Amino acid sequence: MSETHGHGHGHGHGHGHDHGHAAELNKEAWDKHCKDYDKDSADFVAHAVPKLRALLEKAGITGFDENRKALDFGAGTGNLAIPLASEFCGHVTAVDVSEGMLKYLVVKAQEKKLEARISIINKEITPKDVVQGGGEGKIQEGEYDIVLCSMVIHHLQDRVGALKMFKSMLKPNGIVVIYEFQPEDVKKDEELKGKKESHGVMHGGMTPKSFLELAQAAGLRTLHSQHAFAFKFNNDSMPVLAGVAQKWASSNL
Repeated sequence: MSETHGHGHGHGHGHGHDHGHAAELNKEAWDKHCKDYDKDSADFVAHAVPKLRALLEKAGITGFDENRKALDFGAGTGNLAIPLASEFCGHVTAVDVSEGMLKYLVVKAQEKKLEARISIINKEITPKDVVQGGGEGKIQEGEYDIVLCSMVIHHLQDRVGALKMFKSMLKPNGIVVIYEFQPEDVKKDEELKGKKESHGVMHGGMTPKSFLELAQAAGLRTLHSQHAFAFKFNNDSMPVLAGVAQKWASSNL
């Protein structure tokens, strides 16, 4: 298992083109939360993993392919990266700014003997890190069949920019799969826009309509944008949107 470390900012267990002291505090918060994260996210994972299988199948991605590659942006403790590596992809790049989270991912990969299929990048990834030829701590343009971004988008200030970055990582016809909070009140997204709350929340989530708009703005073709499931957290039911968008076969990076 290869591993790259770096200094990261802004986090969802992901990233945020949101530099500064507050973002660094968010990274530290996730490092501290890593011990309890799997317990707290158990109901989410119970729904998210089978739904991910169904979304990939709907997009024409079935079975294991040694040559298939995925990138998990904001991989956390590997709750989705591990199934990708075991069931679908010969290689998964797990990206996260939280070193604490990624330590748990590494242990899981070792327990399942998947370390040869997973590489780790422990830093914030920005569009400047997606380059031709790749390199240490960099992402190769046009390298991936799947980019997964689970429960991270609400931490990103520039959501269109993030989707454009994901697009640049994809091979032609590759797909972006996104899980995101689905606000029950569609106005909440605009009300929270630009605000920083706990753990660097920048937006209130995504609706099917807002995902369609974001994908279109990023030059992606939407394949799926619907309510996926709801999970229990602190006695609340949290609705989740699943969005899948595809890079056009003729698209430039």
